[in-house]
Amino acid sequence: MTQTFVDGAPRTAPATRPQLRPLTSGDRAFLHFSRLNPGERLEAGVVLCVDDPTLTVHELRAHVATRLAEAPALTERLSPPTGRSAAGVGWQLDHELSLGYHVNVEELPAGSGQDGLREAMDRIAARPLDLNRPLWRIWLLRGHRPDGVAVVYRFSHIHQDGAALHQALHLLFGLDREPALRNLPTFGAPTRRDYARMASGLVRGIPRTRQLTSWGGPPHGGARHTWATAELDRLRRIARRNSATVNDVYLAAVAGALRTWSRTEWTRYGRPVHAVMPISLRTPAEQEILSNFTFGVRIPLPCAEPDPRRRLARVAAQTRRIKAGGRMGIVERRILDRVPPNASPRMLAQVAASGSRAHEVALVASNAGTMRGPYAIAGRQVCMLIGMPPLFVGRQHLSVALFGLDEHVCAAFTASASVPRHAELADNWLAELAALD
Repeated sequence: MTQTFVDGAPRTAPATRPQLRPLTSGDRAFLHFSRLNPGERLEAGVVLCVDDPTLTVHELRAHVATRLAEAPALTERLSPPTGRSAAGVGWQLDHELSLGYHVNVEELPAGSGQDGLREAMDRIAARPLDLNRPLWRIWLLRGHRPDGVAVVYRFSHIHQDGAALHQALHLLFGLDREPALRNLPTFGAPTRRDYARMASGLVRGIPRTRQLTSWGGPPHGGARHTWATAELDRLRRIARRNSATVNDVYLAAVAGALRTWSRTEWTRYGRPVHAVMPISLRTPAEQEILSNFTFGVRIPLPCAEPDPRRRLARVAAQTRRIKAGGRMGIVERRILDRVPPNASPRMLAQVAASGSRAHEVALVASNAGTMRGPYAIAGRQVCMLIGMPPLFVGRQHLSVALFGLDEHVCAAFTASASVPRHAELADNWLAELAALD
């Protein structure tokens, strides 16, 4: 098919009947949540930092248009709904995609630095994506620093999970044609023991998580973003010394950061704070698909433990137990595959919002993994990546995520505006790394 452009974007002559790609169970869950809860959504993003102040929005749009011509997956949008059910809804190519909507520019106060960037991220997070268009947008942020610019990529969890983010960034900004992800797990057939393990957990029930008075009451207000950056090799070094993983180090530092932030609540042992950690349930054949294939795993954070190394050891023991001999996700994937097309929208919406049940989890702790660069935008190399974790605004106090680009990592914190002193958490996370190192 030949392509033309709308505002510089690819436009392909539509076929007689648009072909639909089916929604995954994860896609449907987040779509139903958005429909049943008007004004609520789950969106995330990343900020790509470029050490060149000359990048213009026209260059950025031309760059994106060129990439979209070879990446039709990024032009997908939801097909029009039929009635109240999403059973007939799928992904179809948008032949009217307009870069005037999808790629924008904002001039920030001159020299406002990280404060100006942070305020812009907060404003962008408050702007919902249009469900009738491809579910992503890009902003060029200029002026906050004299020697560079920032490019924000914002996306919806209806269309992309953490693994899909790797693929989307690779399609937009990657310099090679290799797949964005490698060595994904292969899910075999679940055994009776796997089902028994899950059934046993359901019978026991889910214990309540600790409620922190430091949250300052129920969450309200918009999303507020802070972050801390570190060398990936530093986390690897700590992990090797303690027979742990980089993910364990990240989670232990989150536990320590929360403990420092709410120290008066940990004078004696009590119920732990539980975080939900999304895990990917993709098969190798699904690594390039832009959809949602995640499942949440609840993990206790040992904030009551005063010693940083013992906190790390306890986190590592928990993650080893959850992995259950390397078979984590087998039963969950089978459940995902067997969700019927006519499943209750309310049930699916509740699954999507499971990470916001305050009596079960106190926060979300994601690990988006390290993106495989290098990335470049209109010939300028990306030097750093900052994360914007998703937050159920009005339902969650805190969402944390670990992002990375090549040899650098970013621990990003998104908190409700009502959370007191939330800006301290990122610095506390860095202090925990120092204590472990």
